[in-house]
Amino acid sequence: MNIRKLKEHELNTAIRMSEFAFQYELTEDERTERKKAMNPEETWVIEEEGDIQSKATVLPLNVYIGGKPWSMGGVAGVATWPEHRRSGLVRELLGAALNEMKEKGQTVSFLYPFSIPFYRKFGWELFADQTVITMPRDKLPVRRTTEGSVRRVEKNDTIVGPVYDQWAQKFNGPLKRNSTWWERSVFKRRDGELAVYFNEDKEARGYLYYQVKDEVLTVHQIVWLDHEARTGLWTFISNHDSMIKEAVVTLPGDDGTVFLLDDPHVEKKVSSYFMARIVDAKSFLEAYPFATANEDDGPVFIHLEDSFCEWNNGTYVIKPAAGGGEPVHVTHHHKPEQGASCAHPPKRGLTMTVNTLSALMLNAQPASVLYDAGLITGRKEEIVRLAGMIPDRKPAFYDFF
Repeated sequence: MNIRKLKEHELNTAIRMSEFAFQYELTEDERTERKKAMNPEETWVIEEEGDIQSKATVLPLNVYIGGKPWSMGGVAGVATWPEHRRSGLVRELLGAALNEMKEKGQTVSFLYPFSIPFYRKFGWELFADQTVITMPRDKLPVRRTTEGSVRRVEKNDTIVGPVYDQWAQKFNGPLKRNSTWWERSVFKRRDGELAVYFNEDKEARGYLYYQVKDEVLTVHQIVWLDHEARTGLWTFISNHDSMIKEAVVTLPGDDGTVFLLDDPHVEKKVSSYFMARIVDAKSFLEAYPFATANEDDGPVFIHLEDSFCEWNNGTYVIKPAAGGGEPVHVTHHHKPEQGASCAHPPKRGLTMTVNTLSALMLNAQPASVLYDAGLITGRKEEIVRLAGMIPDRKPAFYDFF
């Protein structure tokens, strides 16, 4: 068994594996475009005697966490031919991929799971849901007058890119998009029209990417920076009432949209969406924008267990800075032995797995929920203190890879 990177002449093989595994078929033109976009150095494969048995791609992306961009390894296109499945090949690929992510400074990794329990075994945890609301025509919001207006524009990121970036920094997890991503993964992925809300000063403050077909208005993305833009965009949706029977709106998570509707009694479908994993716990905690803490309360101890990336195992000491500044000083004490279990449970600090730490730091679940479920152990006053150091930013993710 040989673990290596994909080669240029093997691009067609990788595409065929994805087509088979994910049950789709590209046209010749689509295949040509896909090959142009592929970088063989981003895909790990396992081959034996020239036969590629399994593959996994890691896309070098960036996401917003705590209001700033982070380097992220996006795991995608994990596929194994049926005759080689259940042989531990994906485990080997993920191990190689995570090692390389650590070396490249990709402190976090995201993926869309075919099986949540499967990827939990390797340290990924759910962090973002996707919400789809369906409202019949008679439940569309009341049309309201605003100082600005909505205008349909050409499909490019010139206007909407800065709007999205400003919106994304308010949440944990949104992808930091470049122009290529907008073109290939937003506008080409789904057909639609792009409409922008401009305020009285002609500033773009929100956008809508949507499609009207077969009397259904489908909103792929809706983003607003203030209540005025939200009102203007929803009024624009309601103005389609004469040509639709219903509106289907995809939301990036729990962003308050349903609560703010005039009639929130609509069909609401919440689906588990993307998973996240901290790749390098020390680097992540050192860069994390903790909320202000009191130095007099002393350091916070986290005893971390990571059965797949053993470099993360050990105790992390987070010391608040003098004068109540950000707790930026993090030290890591490795466990003397391999494995996730301690021979003598620590008397002080909070014990958790890397899955739980990932969910906690991205605010995917409240600390109290994780603690009450037994996923975090330690004294309650310590988890209350740690929870107070985590900024209140909800997770959100609108993209796919």
